[in-house]
Amino acid sequence: MLALSPDLDIPSLAREFASRRRIRIPGILTVAAATAAAEAMEASDRWSTCVAAGGEHFELPLHDRRAADPAKQGWIDQARIEGSDPAMQFIYDTRRIAVEHETGADLDIVSRFPAFLNGAAFLDFARAVTGDDRIAHVSAQATRYRPGQALTTHDDTGLESGRLYAYVLNLTRGWNPDWGGLLLFPDEEGHIAQGFTPTFNGLNIFAVPMRHAVSQVASFAPRDRHSVTGWLRVSEAV
Repeated sequence: MLALSPDLDIPSLAREFASRRRIRIPGILTVAAATAAAEAMEASDRWSTCVAAGGEHFELPLHDRRAADPAKQGWIDQARIEGSDPAMQFIYDTRRIAVEHETGADLDIVSRFPAFLNGAAFLDFARAVTGDDRIAHVSAQATRYRPGQALTTHDDTGLESGRLYAYVLNLTRGWNPDWGGLLLFPDEEGHIAQGFTPTFNGLNIFAVPMRHAVSQVASFAPRDRHSVTGWLRVSEAV
């Protein structure tokens, strides 16, 4: 069962968030919930590769880490982020858990995140930490970054209305910062003002708009970077 940790110091978290409009919250879930979710992420074979890079845009279902349609594996193999293009680009794996939850088919604990994040306990927590009572809905998808995958710098504006805050709930055990996959916040001069390593059972929240990126996962990373991501919104996306 998904549940918030009873040890969260909400007044302290709210003060920290107010100072920079972003925060890393360790130990967000109970240990049992976080462990069960991590195990389900690691075992899942419901992923699709999502690409918006080098002028290519597509999403392909995977089977055992390769394209479910073998004829389209070349699309994935050839996908490259164009380093000189300042526009947002990405290559990562996604699992559309909001859709899974709506259908109710074969739910595992990962599929239950949309209901948990839109429950009273989490919504009240998010409103208290951000100080924003406008939060009415939380969108969610499961994400997996494998070696070579990344998300380039952007600020989440111009995509959809209603986004107040972005979040990343990390579910990768034993991550080493040498492996990349860091959530980075560049300043106006291009220096990294702050970076969050994907710490197991940690929740990152930051205001929209705010420039951020996910650094490329290293070729030598021995495991994948798993998380549940989305936005705290004023209403459900239409």
